[in-house]
Amino acid sequence: MGQITVLQAALIAAWVAVVESRIIGYTLSGFLRFTAVGTGFVVGLIMGNVPQAMVIAATIQLVYMGIIAPGGTTPSETVVATAVAVPVALASGMTPEQSIAVAVPVGLLAAYLVSFRFFINSLITHWVDRLAEELNDRGITFASVVLTTIITMVLFFPSVFVAVYYGAPLIDSFLKTIPQSVLHALTVVGGSLPALGIALTLAVIGRRELMVFYLLAYFASLILKPLNVNALIYAIFGGIAAYIYVILYYKNVFENNTNADYETKNSEDNDTRRKMDTTISNSDIKVTEKDLKSTWFRWWLTTEVPHSFERLQALAFQWSIMPVLRKLYKNNLNELKEAYKRHLVFFNTQGTWGGAPILGITLSLEEQRARAIAEGKEAPDPNIINATKVGLMGPLAGIGDSVEWSTIMYLLIAIALPWAKSGSAMGALFPLILFPVITYTYGYYFLRLGYRLGRESVNVLLGGEKLKALITGLSTLGLFMMGVLTSSYVSISTPLKWTISGKAFELQAILDKILPGMLPLLTVLLVYWYFTKKGLKVLKVLGWMVVIFFILGWIGIL
Repeated sequence: MGQITVLQAALIAAWVAVVESRIIGYTLSGFLRFTAVGTGFVVGLIMGNVPQAMVIAATIQLVYMGIIAPGGTTPSETVVATAVAVPVALASGMTPEQSIAVAVPVGLLAAYLVSFRFFINSLITHWVDRLAEELNDRGITFASVVLTTIITMVLFFPSVFVAVYYGAPLIDSFLKTIPQSVLHALTVVGGSLPALGIALTLAVIGRRELMVFYLLAYFASLILKPLNVNALIYAIFGGIAAYIYVILYYKNVFENNTNADYETKNSEDNDTRRKMDTTISNSDIKVTEKDLKSTWFRWWLTTEVPHSFERLQALAFQWSIMPVLRKLYKNNLNELKEAYKRHLVFFNTQGTWGGAPILGITLSLEEQRARAIAEGKEAPDPNIINATKVGLMGPLAGIGDSVEWSTIMYLLIAIALPWAKSGSAMGALFPLILFPVITYTYGYYFLRLGYRLGRESVNVLLGGEKLKALITGLSTLGLFMMGVLTSSYVSISTPLKWTISGKAFELQAILDKILPGMLPLLTVLLVYWYFTKKGLKVLKVLGWMVVIFFILGWIGIL
């Protein structure tokens, strides 16, 4: 057995603490929290064995496909599960499938630390309220960003360090005491649990009418398996299929440009808005491009950093627009104080598809109010600002969760996973670099769109048929890639065989003649059916799958 050094354990624990603090950015930290490959790559570097670490992380990743964080919490912390399971597996010589037996309980326990973090942050919100009354910007920054980051690191560093440093010897000793039948059962459980992550992804995408693309990809990949077609080629095929489907299904949108009526209808409003923008540009009270860029960076950086049970993302929202508010109300400190306070009320949405346009709309409304007050005119009611924020949180969050976390992120993972499974660092670097860059870019576009169009920008985001076509295309491609992953990584077979009149029969061979890959497909579809009928009760399904497949493996049926 290899030995994990104090330095290695400390570096791994520090990595987890930084990721869990979310201080490295909304979509970057989110990617690393929800997925295993990024942390697997880092742990491989620290342990000096990137190829094997990537293989183990790829196996763990399949269990957590489809995991997202509604309200900021997840049923399991993938980054902690990976950070503990990968070094323990490397040091103790466990197989990738057996490492899942370590990852699953560790990830579940870590979720309680996240909840405790949200509880502590709730206490900080009341201090921030007092700091807002004092217009203490430095104090607000310290409490909302610095202190919450430190608290998270203090919570996660020691617990992960202990688990990594002392985990390998304990698990190695345990493995030597258990019979081979139990080790085989753990391997069977590890081979079946990817079905849970894939079924969860199918359920989150939630497009039953598109399931034919999942089945098409599943059977196509079984047929083409001898050709060793890589995931990128499958993604190209899936993209072509999605494009053809969208073009045919939304034929009228692309031929007749159904948005033309909307654009014509609002042309006069656009002219008025352009005139208003000219007026704004001639005023000292204005939001500049620099302000928009700064606001977006601050929001992307800290969206989930001060997240709490009481206010959720409110502290991050207020901190993000705080410099612009001070600029707009610099000559009216009472109004500035009220602006600080109204943006510290409850707020929660998806960061890029929800938070970005809402930030832009809010800055537009605050700018109008500040100018009206400065000119002695009747200012827009501040209640309208909060009502607009609250009204948009849910619908925009729904789009963001389904498109960004459930589709784009896992689509990139699906393309890169075969690289990870083969031990290549590209399995981590490809999605780790591409996902934050893509999301940061279109997030800033959404913020600018929100500011430029005000509340009407929501009609563009929610009402456009072309957006629906885009979501349909992404969902189609996502389901296609899940079919490929099912055929490649859900490993369920039976060794049962018997002899009748001197002739040997193998149950797996009989099943393959009826329908190749029947057991993996049935497992995914059964779990998917349960999710659609009973809701996303992930922990319940996880528990039952572990019990059922462990027993079936132990008694030799699987």
